[in-house]
Amino acid sequence: MSSSLIRVIRNLRRVGIKDYFRQMNSIGDTKYGRLVGVDRYGNKFFENTGEDEIHLRTRWVQYKDWYFDVSQMEPAWHGWLGYLVDTPPSELQPEQKTVRKYPTPDVIPNGTGTRNAYVPYSTVKPKVSMWSPTVSERTA
Repeated sequence: MSSSLIRVIRNLRRVGIKDYFRQMNSIGDTKYGRLVGVDRYGNKFFENTGEDEIHLRTRWVQYKDWYFDVSQMEPAWHGWLGYLVDTPPSELQPEQKTVRKYPTPDVIPNGTGTRNAYVPYSTVKPKVSMWSPTVSERTA
């Protein structure tokens, strides 16, 4: 417990108060490492191979905006974050990069909780109908 507290305080001094709160909001931990690259959306990717980091938790992303969505990341960087490849896309030669036959579409942000949220509709007749009571007049 004390080693993790010392680590948090050390990382707070390294990254500063603004990035400390940003990291706590997005990844729930404080991390310090070298900047590996930036994707076309402005997200920054970091890596720390120090001995005080937990195995398979040494790579992370700092999203451009305070609100974040995984769909706002390039697929090559997503593979690097998930440890599918060891070489980050920023260090690949142009002939090593995958070239698609079709252009990559721009990101469509997740609209959950906004007016752009996806709302499915059903074309199937409902199997259950709502109960509507019939009330007859009382006879005295």
